[in-house]
Amino acid sequence: MLLRTAIFQIAKIAVRFSSDGQASIALNAALGIPVLMIVAGVAIDMTNLNSHRSNLQNVADSTAIASAKELRTGNGGTQTINAIAQNIAQASLAGSALAASTITDAQTIDDGKAVKVTMTQVVPSLVGKLIAPELVTIRARATARLSGSAAVCLLALNRSAIKSLEAQQTALLTGTECGLYSDSTAANSIIAKGQARITAKLICSAGGAVGNTAGLTPPPTTDCPPIGDPLASRPMPSFGACNETGRVISGGTQTLNPGVYCGGLHITGGAKVIANPGVFIIKDGPLTVDGDSSLTANEAGFFLTGTNARLNFAPGANTINLKAPITGPLAGLLVFEDRNNAAGAQYQVQSDDARNLLGTIYLPRGVLAIGSNARVADQSAYTVVIADSVVLTGGPNMILNANYGSTNVPVPEGVGPRPVTLER
Repeated sequence: MLLRTAIFQIAKIAVRFSSDGQASIALNAALGIPVLMIVAGVAIDMTNLNSHRSNLQNVADSTAIASAKELRTGNGGTQTINAIAQNIAQASLAGSALAASTITDAQTIDDGKAVKVTMTQVVPSLVGKLIAPELVTIRARATARLSGSAAVCLLALNRSAIKSLEAQQTALLTGTECGLYSDSTAANSIIAKGQARITAKLICSAGGAVGNTAGLTPPPTTDCPPIGDPLASRPMPSFGACNETGRVISGGTQTLNPGVYCGGLHITGGAKVIANPGVFIIKDGPLTVDGDSSLTANEAGFFLTGTNARLNFAPGANTINLKAPITGPLAGLLVFEDRNNAAGAQYQVQSDDARNLLGTIYLPRGVLAIGSNARVADQSAYTVVIADSVVLTGGPNMILNANYGSTNVPVPEGVGPRPVTLER
């Protein structure tokens, strides 16, 4: 009815401004104007609706992914996930005129392994305004799922090494909430010798594994697809000239600032050293702690580059207490080995008090050698190891925790929490 009235009003205007001989032509033209307006309105509506639907789908996708990541930290209840999803969606829509008309619903499915998000949005229709007030409801759905069966907390990268991951003597290696992986295709890629024990949520070898029933728990999964280096594209930090050369700290309590330490850094003689937040470049020499000394790093990371740039936390080291940076080029990384360093170098942790190693140890060319006679990393919220190979000797008890949600230290993508995949 409103449309018909509008048509005749336009027709009267057309007749009024036309001569008698042109009245019928003007009337026909006037009658065609609303049709053209409706056609144009439909075209505009379709464009607008498609744009809104695409934007809403993008928000649904990102909301599902972010919500599913919460499952990895134990926040798996539907009520909690729904509240998290609504906050994420509203933050994504902040400033949008349609934010108030958007409804977000999220629920956990498949025994807490996935999150399903449904979003509805009310969009004004231009055609509706021509005829009568009208609103159009659009919807977007997305499901994000945790992939894999276990988080990656240790990865030995060497594709061909015999004993890529090895525990000897009475060494213990435990990752009850995460997986230990070896990319080596050798028949004895993973080995537990003597009374050594390797225990994890998953033990996975691209080749084979050697050890008695008690030595490897659960029984290893063999012929796993190699994971590859998840940090291969992570940029190495840039640096300038030396700030210190051949620095030796013997005795006393000292605080060190980030910088370039050429010739290495030696902490000895009972010294207590605190490393301030930031990036420490250890160049052409080792980072050594010995002689009843201690090193505390509060949000500091160490980049080891050049000749003999090694890690040596010696048996005489008193306390090694490290927390990786939360921002910057080494965010989440305790140790980063230069990819151009010589292959096969050993990075040693032999201290009997290295119980907090919070972050990721990344040695793409090196061997992480754990040789203490005490617990290692057990007080860390999480520890991730990515190395060419890993060997534990003597009597260490290395515990790789996976409490990722209890710290603000980020975990590099590809390790740590199980990856999230998107479905629709």
